[in-house]
This record gives sequence, structure tokens and C-alpha cells, in this order.
Amino acid sequence: MAKIYLSFNNQAEAFEFPVLPEEVEIKESGNNKSHILQNIGEITVINRIKAPTLKLESFFPINSGPYVTSKYLLKPNEYIEKIKRWRDTGKPVRLVITGTSVYLSWACTIEDFSYKEKAGAVGDIEYTISFKEYRWFKVKKVEIVSDSKTSQPAIAKTEQRPVEKEMPKTYTVQKGDTLCSISKKCLGDSGKYKEIAQKNHIANPSLIYPGQVLQL
Repeated sequence: MAKIYLSFNNQAEAFEFPVLPEEVEIKESGNNKSHILQNIGEITVINRIKAPTLKLESFFPINSGPYVTSKYLLKPNEYIEKIKRWRDTGKPVRLVITGTSVYLSWACTIEDFSYKEKAGAVGDIEYTISFKEYRWFKVKKVEIVSDSKTSQPAIAKTEQRPVEKEMPKTYTVQKGDTLCSISKKCLGDSGKYKEIAQKNHIANPSLIYPGQVLQL
């Protein structure tokens, strides 16, 4: 069965979209540039594509029903509050889609989010939300000093600015994960998988499933 999860701060907070949308629209746009050269004509410089976007349309139900696929159901305003709060931090969220022919796990930004009360079903909230894939990068800090002999500027030192990343408190299991790989990715040591198993009362470390939220 298809599942769609949204999490924040390395799975410290997460929820599953309760009602699957009728479709998941992914859009990829080219970023190529055309130039006109004398005696040659038009040439195209091929660049990496723009960050892809994804759009979801569905609703947050006030009551459970056969259309609800998530195990836990929040109130509609709680989903909305989380999405708005995570968006306003200026940090990326993670969108995970499992159980479909295309597995997806994106760090992404929330580009657009709109919602309204569903007509004919008081309490249900319809929503439209758009995401854009976030590409991680590091910023180099360069200090320029003047060379007293030549009076020319010179690069004194170059250092990388570390990426600020909070230690995760929980992790949502994704397709293909093992406790060892989760331990390596989140704690930096695959040998700590036994600690994760013990903390989550997992008798058999080989038995984990996508969507399971683990305490780290």
C-alpha cells in the first residue's frame, strides 16, 4: 500500500498524510541555455535540470473512515499547524513516498500551501501543497589579505563552513533500511544498532518495516 510521510529535523517530528491523493504530480524542467555565435549560429549549453517539484492535493479528515490509510489520525488543524511551523523555520523538510513503483525520499522546501474547509463535510480540510527538492551545499569562507611585497591581494586561508545539523531523536524507517544502516546514517556508528533495538523493544533486529518510527 502506498504511504506518504512528511518529517522535520531529521525525523524528530513526522506525520503520515491520512488520505492518499488521487495522483502525485512531479515536474522536472530543463535549465539549458542557448547562445548565438558568429559563423556558427545557435548553440545550446546543457546544464543540470532545475530542482524538480511535486504537488499533492487531498484533504485532512475530521473523522476516520475507509479512505484513511494512516494508522494515526490527527485533527485537521494539527496537520496545518505542523506544515506552517516547519515551513516558517526556513529549514528543509523530508518527503517520503513508499509502496509505489517510484520510491521517493526528498529533502525539500514547502513552496506553496493552501487549504479550505471541504464543502459538504464540515470539519474536513482540503489542501494543496507543493514541494521543491532541496540540494545540500557547503559554503566556503575565503579570507583575502594584502601581500606586503607585491601589494597584490592573496588568499590567506580557505576553510569550509560546517553544515549545522541537529542530532536526530527519531527516524522513520524507509524501504531498504536496516538497523545497521540507520545506526550508521543517524548515529555515525553501525555498531550501535543493538542500542536502537533495545530502546525500541525490538527482539529481532532484522524485523523492521517502512513507516516504523524509531527512537534513537
